[in-house]
Amino acid sequence: MRIQHFENEVDFINKAAGLLIQEIDRAPELLLCAATGNSPLPVYRRLVYDAKLRINRYKHLHIIKLDEWVSLENNTGSCETYLRKELINPLKIKERNYIGFDEKTENPIEECKRIQNLLDNKGPIDLCVLGLGKNGHLGFNEPPADPTKKCHVAHLTAQSQEHDMVSNQLKKPEFGMTLGIQDILNSKKILLLISGQGKERAKQQFLSAKVDPECPASFLWTHSNVDCLILNSD
Repeated sequence: MRIQHFENEVDFINKAAGLLIQEIDRAPELLLCAATGNSPLPVYRRLVYDAKLRINRYKHLHIIKLDEWVSLENNTGSCETYLRKELINPLKIKERNYIGFDEKTENPIEECKRIQNLLDNKGPIDLCVLGLGKNGHLGFNEPPADPTKKCHVAHLTAQSQEHDMVSNQLKKPEFGMTLGIQDILNSKKILLLISGQGKERAKQQFLSAKVDPECPASFLWTHSNVDCLILNSD
């Protein structure tokens, strides 16, 4: 585990984007697993800025979506909407190079099977970008987490149902589709981005280096190639 702390958001973003660009330059056809949320957002936007100068850098990039809400009333808060706006469309990612849960599926269990089959055929993930949830979750792998799980439908905690992405939903989603901890740990390289308010307890649990199902992110300590970047809050 390589941990770096940052007091300045610009340095945090530059380091994260630099690591991503370095890996893409090394392997232009790599499979990138993209989380959504506030932590990776400025990093994605830095990649989009870079693409205005070097669009061919992303020409062969493959992306897989980490997770998706189930049964949203409208798609404004969906992970699909987020990724298409912030990453897929600006980087001009080809449809054949994108794997994403269907946000409109009526059968999330079968949809998870479909995504797992695609990942098994095209994977493993080369670089997995993750954020830390307020309860320590990774994607929708909620505590207590099972490290042997692959892609599955997860029952969301009350805390996850209050996420900023679904704040405009009158009816909060009770379930989410997500790649499993095992899928994440099978990644060749992992980049964990920790920023934002309300995560102090989860951050302390994670930094203790104690592997505990109650803190799903702690399973990353069992992986041999993880960069963890932490933007210290005031």
